[in-house]
Amino acid sequence: MIRFRNGFGMLCFGASLLSSALAADAVKTSAPPCAFVHANVIPMNEERLLPDQTVVVENGTITQVGPSKTVVIPRGACKIDAKGKFLIPGLADAHVHLLSPNELPLYLANGVTTVFNLDGHPAHLLWRKQIARGEMIGPTIFTTGPIFERARTAEEDVRLVDQQADAGYDGVKVYNPVSKAEYPALIAEAKKRNLLLMGHVARGPDFELTVQSGQSIAHLEEFTYTFFNPQHDDHDAHIVYDESRIPEAVKLTKEAGIFVTPTLSTYATIVQQATDLDAFLKNPEMRYLPPWTQALYQPAANRYKNGFSPGEYPQIRTSLAFQRKLLKALFDAGVPLMCGTDAPEVGPLPGFGIHDEFQEFVDDGLTPYQALQTATVNVARYLRHANEFGTVEVGKRADLVLLEGNPLVAIASTRRVLGVMVRGEWLSQAQLARMVDDVPASYQRELRRVKAELRSNPAAAVKYLQENDPYLNVGATAISEIVTAEGFDQARDLVRKLRQADPKSELVSEQGINHLGYGLLGKKRYKEAIAVFQMNTEDFPKSANTYDSLADAQFKAGDLPHALENYRKALGVDPKYPNADTAAKFLKDKSQ
Repeated sequence: MIRFRNGFGMLCFGASLLSSALAADAVKTSAPPCAFVHANVIPMNEERLLPDQTVVVENGTITQVGPSKTVVIPRGACKIDAKGKFLIPGLADAHVHLLSPNELPLYLANGVTTVFNLDGHPAHLLWRKQIARGEMIGPTIFTTGPIFERARTAEEDVRLVDQQADAGYDGVKVYNPVSKAEYPALIAEAKKRNLLLMGHVARGPDFELTVQSGQSIAHLEEFTYTFFNPQHDDHDAHIVYDESRIPEAVKLTKEAGIFVTPTLSTYATIVQQATDLDAFLKNPEMRYLPPWTQALYQPAANRYKNGFSPGEYPQIRTSLAFQRKLLKALFDAGVPLMCGTDAPEVGPLPGFGIHDEFQEFVDDGLTPYQALQTATVNVARYLRHANEFGTVEVGKRADLVLLEGNPLVAIASTRRVLGVMVRGEWLSQAQLARMVDDVPASYQRELRRVKAELRSNPAAAVKYLQENDPYLNVGATAISEIVTAEGFDQARDLVRKLRQADPKSELVSEQGINHLGYGLLGKKRYKEAIAVFQMNTEDFPKSANTYDSLADAQFKAGDLPHALENYRKALGVDPKYPNADTAAKFLKDKSQ
């Protein structure tokens, strides 16, 4: 855990502190030049430590790095006393899912000044602009577009890739169901539009075609589901953890020149949630998550606790051990690794998780310097911005982290943050502590605001949510609380008003209402959930998914006859919808 302490001698506080609500109407102030004086600099352009250095920052850029006795500090510059401390480049988390502006202080407080968001929406593009303009304080954002999460035609993929490129996204993210038939066209168009390639190993193209295409891999576990599954059937029980095949997998990866983001501490967290959820829930840093995300981790809703039986525990533990050996083999072969956490909905917390991944890498055989490379120079190279950040050198963006201890000696020192500079703005330890301490309250303030606006000004609520709630979490929670407090009829009327305010609002789209229903279902509010899903079938009668969700809720509520009826309706509407096989199996098993 980061230790926030008062009393460290910071002489410069930069621009005025923004609250963790990160108001979009904030005005950027012009920060004076700053100088880190008498710092031990770890530049990360090679493995070395430069003692007693002064680093000068002007207009958001590093302009001088040299011995303190020779560097001339500009007149009027603020001075940061870094004697005996250690200065490193800002860290980059190469796999996040940004849920809310409220969480951005958690990244900064942990030294993360750049993030790669792997499921982008228009709100993320807006935040990126606001941060770049100084209207919002947070890490620099790179983002893919919305995930390619299902099979489509090649023509559809080309059109979607072009839409994402035109919108300004940095890359595409491929997910499991993308088919072999469409995959080459998707990749070719992404390359044509100069987009980054990242994702899972889609089961149709499988491992060899994926790496040969130049697509980087977002999780090390993807190797096990594909390359190490001889039956290629996406069935975990058929994985063969054959260490003799590791060299072949490594060779193919190395020859392809791709990057791999292991997310190993993430997988370790999954194992812990499945096998010892009580221990996982004792993490005090969970208080920084919004209540609706915390609810996902509780026993009733936890996907890993409920998704793995005790009989499967040996398999996931074996997988973790196997992935650790695979990681070291990839590193030894020169495959570039990137530090990513997949925060926050699978286990790691925004910002905090990067230090767990560092420790995982060191435990698996990397040196501290090699671990730091995965969150500095390697990510900058992958993102094609190595000329801008990733090292402490003249001309680089002033993203810097001041540490109490030497991370080259003990990687855990990255947790002991004394201050962070992001794009030339200095945030002291005390400022960071205040920002982080306010995060839990910021979610409650936001929820109260949204509930009030949903009742009084639905158009304003829709606009706010479009800009601040890309995954519909706040909106769905607000409507859910209104349903619980005032009944379904009130919610039905609210949905109508929201659709009148914006017919294209995702909050009241088929997907948005489905999200709302599952939120209620997770709280075991079966009556309200069934009413919401029933409304969705009435509003979208040609969608098999609406009947599928209604059937799921009815079964969990103990109403098997109606569940069977609605699974039949789902298959009748579309016999090949994504959950069709599961629905057909349910009907076969439960109709007997």
